[in-house]
Amino acid sequence: MAFTPGSVPTRCLEREILLDPRHSVALLEDCGDQYFDDVLWHLDRIDQVGSDLDGRFDRGTAGAGSVVYVMDTGIRADHVEFDDGETSRVVAGIDVAGNVSIGASSCTSQSKSLAPCFSNLEELTSSSHGTAVASIIAGSRTGVAPAASLVSVRMMNERGLTTTSTYLQAFDQIVRHAWSSASVSRTAVVNISGWVLERLGDDGPPVRFAAVERKIRDMISGVDASGRPDPDGKRFLFVVAANNIDGGCSTAGIVDRFPATLGERIDGVITVGGMTPDNSFWKGGCRGGVEVLAPAQGIFSATITGRDHYRGRRPNHRSGTSFAAPIISGVAARLLADRPEMTPQQLEMAIRATPSRITNPTPVNGEGRVGYLRPSTTKVSSR
Repeated sequence: MAFTPGSVPTRCLEREILLDPRHSVALLEDCGDQYFDDVLWHLDRIDQVGSDLDGRFDRGTAGAGSVVYVMDTGIRADHVEFDDGETSRVVAGIDVAGNVSIGASSCTSQSKSLAPCFSNLEELTSSSHGTAVASIIAGSRTGVAPAASLVSVRMMNERGLTTTSTYLQAFDQIVRHAWSSASVSRTAVVNISGWVLERLGDDGPPVRFAAVERKIRDMISGVDASGRPDPDGKRFLFVVAANNIDGGCSTAGIVDRFPATLGERIDGVITVGGMTPDNSFWKGGCRGGVEVLAPAQGIFSATITGRDHYRGRRPNHRSGTSFAAPIISGVAARLLADRPEMTPQQLEMAIRATPSRITNPTPVNGEGRVGYLRPSTTKVSSR
């Protein structure tokens, strides 16, 4: 079904197919735009302030004109979530993960940034991660901003590993693309659903976190085509997952991995935690340093095993703040579609200016703030 901005939510039936005794995927069937019920819950949650889900999702302008850079493991550009059979909204691919040798796969692809691959099922989870994230941001059926454009920035390999050096290479490529592409307006969004080890198989001297942080600060404030600070240059909002307690945060469950640690310190970096369908804090996510929450439990998303394959509800619906961050990136893309002049700082202010909506709000889970879509008439003060 081709997507038309402004259309009503789709109702889709799932049919599971078994790829392996340990792995199944879902297909979406009978999708039509005449129904309002059965909206994916992560979409239903974000377009209203009230606590109850109403079975509707207001697509509005759908993010048309916005660009989101997805720093991840690559995006399957021909997936039906992005490709209508004629063109793909994944408008470019960047690959800087080739230097990360630890965990690299033996699988081959003409472009791992636009056609991720895997050599075994153990690699599939990471290899499909970027496609899942992208589908939540801008998928035609599963995405928050289904008319936004995406740039795939492959900076993690098939095991989800990356380095600080790779981060800097990715940022340089993002800036270069933003200046060379007529589709990228003054401000763009960068989604990071992962974390980085300072040293991981680097052959040369390690790049310190401080150098990456400086680059992020520069990109938020504005940079010229060479990446040098320029207040009249291209600007970038960074949306970062808070990570999960299964190895992605401290033993106490507190955010302690880079770049999620930057959220509270830098305006223009948003660290995103998770919530559940029953409006409680998702306990699988890190706490502390979380600035806003978004759906993180049981998220329906695309996978790379087929052009129309998804991670289904049964048995392998995905959970994690990796899938909460792209929801906020989609919200940011929608805001930029309505207000393209907004700065990264203004975008963060608008996204965080939300009442507490979970049942167990505390300072360590962002005071229960849940990102949601406001009407385009919302006023945002300058900073």
